[in-house]
Amino acid sequence: MTRPAPRNPERLLIVFDVAIVFIFALFLWAPWLRIDSGRTADASSSATMAWLALPVTLARHGLPLEYATITVTISALVAVSLGALLSIAARMRGSAALWAVGAFLFGCSVAILMPLGTAVGFLGTLLLIVALRARFVVLRPATALAAFLSQLWPVGYAIGFAVLAWRYNPQLLIKALVIALGASLVARALLPSQAPVAQA
Repeated sequence: MTRPAPRNPERLLIVFDVAIVFIFALFLWAPWLRIDSGRTADASSSATMAWLALPVTLARHGLPLEYATITVTISALVAVSLGALLSIAARMRGSAALWAVGAFLFGCSVAILMPLGTAVGFLGTLLLIVALRARFVVLRPATALAAFLSQLWPVGYAIGFAVLAWRYNPQLLIKALVIALGASLVARALLPSQAPVAQA
């Protein structure tokens, strides 16, 4: 027995997209890390940020710290670049499952800006949301230009990460993420509407 399709799949898509942006913002801000001593999440997370914690962990297993830091940074750059490319390809083919993989890789690159424990929670929550989106919304194929513009958030962040990551300043990357989100919202507002198909 199949479930009846939602009457407005475009509205369902917007709900999922807003949920994804919300969890990015929530986990980057991480209000539960604010403590009574007056330190903010930024101050408390800097020592445990995944971008620093992962290289230290690798260094404990024999890798030089500088090499381990570069390895983590390059891995994040590969993840965001691959995620952006997969997201564009998914929109061109109309594949919600492929889009979910791209969105998760994009999330992996952002997760290094969070404390390690918060990053694990973020990736678990993101995986759930993108899996539900892939299950309940099937995208229609789009032209290459429309696919590129609709995925400007991961693409813009990938470009910002490639340029700014070597300064090892997480605040710059968070600003690049917000700017890329703003640019993607403008681009999507200018795109002609292509309603997704709700999956039964």
